[in-house]
Amino acid sequence: MGPAAAEPVFADKGEGAWLFDDAGRRLLDFASGGSAPLGHNHPDIAKVLKQVGHRPGTDGAVTSEEVALMHKLAELVPGGMNRRVLLCESGREALARAIELARAATGRSRVTYLSDLTDPSDGKCAVSGDVAAVVAHPLDGRVQQARAACDAAGALLVDDETGIGPGATGRMLALELSGSRPDVYVLGRGWAAGLPFGACVTGNSNLRWERGSSGNPLGCAAALETIRLLEGGLLEQGRKLAAYLEKRFGALSCTKLEPELYGVGLVRTIAFRKGKDVARGFVQKCRELGLLLHVLSSSSVAVRPPLVANEKDVDFAIAALDMLFDRFDGKL
Repeated sequence: MGPAAAEPVFADKGEGAWLFDDAGRRLLDFASGGSAPLGHNHPDIAKVLKQVGHRPGTDGAVTSEEVALMHKLAELVPGGMNRRVLLCESGREALARAIELARAATGRSRVTYLSDLTDPSDGKCAVSGDVAAVVAHPLDGRVQQARAACDAAGALLVDDETGIGPGATGRMLALELSGSRPDVYVLGRGWAAGLPFGACVTGNSNLRWERGSSGNPLGCAAALETIRLLEGGLLEQGRKLAAYLEKRFGALSCTKLEPELYGVGLVRTIAFRKGKDVARGFVQKCRELGLLLHVLSSSSVAVRPPLVANEKDVDFAIAALDMLFDRFDGKL
């Protein structure tokens, strides 16, 4: 069983990195950057959605946005245009279709996660011969080991980026930091600014699905605009924000909790080296100070700012955390 989630926020509206709840309180959203990298109510996304209008997805019909997006995603994946792209309604569906592809390509049925593959005797990844696919988080430090292990076992490596939005690590795709190339990339709604969306991109054209799928036209239009904004300067803006975030968060201290910030880019975690089962209470206290974070485990919380946040937003978050640490009396 995972950690208990904090009480939900009843959001009324949003603007940039900020949310307003149903009581009118203004809250800095540093929790949902992975699913909403453009923050809330981005004007360019709103404009695109208005232009597209109500256009439901239709089986057997493909929209111009879908075609353009498939070409663009094939172009973005390292290694050139020799790719197959499958558009889906969600990241969950995309992951399921990636697993379906792996089973069809290998003739095997077993799927495992990289986090479950460490050999306790030597700490290395071991993939057995009955595995169809290994699903890896792109920031797992053992991805290169998993690539070699999958090659040796004849299994496919699936890069699950559904929880990380484009640009959050300073690269379009988080796995680029590892220097590894999977057999299938799986993308989620962060690519469509939080709208329903998913996609699979294969590592080569030899992998193909027996049955196709169609994306959400609104999600595809939003994804195209998100990519345009990233290539137009937002990616670099996110890198600068990440550097400032690391600098400011690195100065945080609390002897009773000993917080440690780790991660990369805008995908950060505050881990408490002292204190037990404090994460949920910590997130609740942050919310009272106007800062939204997300519980990861009993002793860690996620810090996920959107790309559109700025240095003043980071300063606000630091001020809230400093205040909370100063007040901390050993209980949360």
